[in-house]
Amino acid sequence: MKKDKKDAWDKSYINKDNYMFYPNEDVIRFISKYITKRTGLKEFNSKYDSLDKIKVLDFGCGIGRHVRTLNEFNIDGYGFDLSSEAINTAKQNFQELGLLSLVEKVIVADIVKLPYEDKYFNFMLSHGVLDSMPYSIAKDGLLELSRCLKDNGKIYFDVISEDGYICSDNDFEKTITTEHEKNTIQTYFNEDRIDDLIKDVFVIEEIILKSSFNVVNKTTVARYHVVVKKL
Repeated sequence: MKKDKKDAWDKSYINKDNYMFYPNEDVIRFISKYITKRTGLKEFNSKYDSLDKIKVLDFGCGIGRHVRTLNEFNIDGYGFDLSSEAINTAKQNFQELGLLSLVEKVIVADIVKLPYEDKYFNFMLSHGVLDSMPYSIAKDGLLELSRCLKDNGKIYFDVISEDGYICSDNDFEKTITTEHEKNTIQTYFNEDRIDDLIKDVFVIEEIILKSSFNVVNKTTVARYHVVVKKL
């Protein structure tokens, strides 16, 4: 099963379904609020006297857009992804951009078994990752991420809401059948499932539900934007 899902994500990146080059605005918001805020082209207002010892992990980093963004903010950023195709592309992009120091900071890894030391990172972030895997793996993955996060460290993640979708107690996970991300898993969330996801490991610092309504086809898409702190 695990190999099947890795193959599905590799195919998705081969097809360039997930080639996102620009940072997500909510990731920027998290960085600005909790780590350092950009105030000019080369000016920053940091929450710390020095960022030298601050390490941030982008889990499910894809082709490395947020690792590159962290570098632009003078933050020591790392990333991993299940897809070797994604990581190979990230490394190639960094080489072409002359960002050679980032090449070795992105690796292929499984969220439930990471190669990082205990309490290695101060912060972690992701966009559209924890809802792109089975719920059980997301829960085990957060436990493994907590191992690698310093005490009181914070994580930003977002997950798709069940709003606008027909979900029963046994139907929160669906296999994608369209060509975009075909054969990958989409998991839907509500507040109870988010509470269970982080139970006994993290506490919620903030949670925001953002919705968009398509007037033409009368559909709603909503995502939870969550910041949690390690207990």
